[in-house]
Amino acid sequence: MEKTIYVQLLNEGSIAYRPVPALEIGDHVYKVKGFDIYDSEDEEWEFLPGTDVFVEEQIMGNEKILVVIQSKA
Repeated sequence: MEKTIYVQLLNEGSIAYRPVPALEIGDHVYKVKGFDIYDSEDEEWEFLPGTDVFVEEQIMGNEKILVVIQSKA
């Protein structure tokens, strides 16, 4: 099942996240998609498309979101 997860952006000067499509492959485990939106010259993602990652639910604003916390490897 595809869902939106949030990948942290590096070197932004403050904490920032990019919403990215991902495929759920296990319990709290997703494969980062977003090959079509990733631009290494514009943003530095903490986890690149194709990476298997663990996520946790966090509250941002008034919304529950899935935030990547580490790679599965």
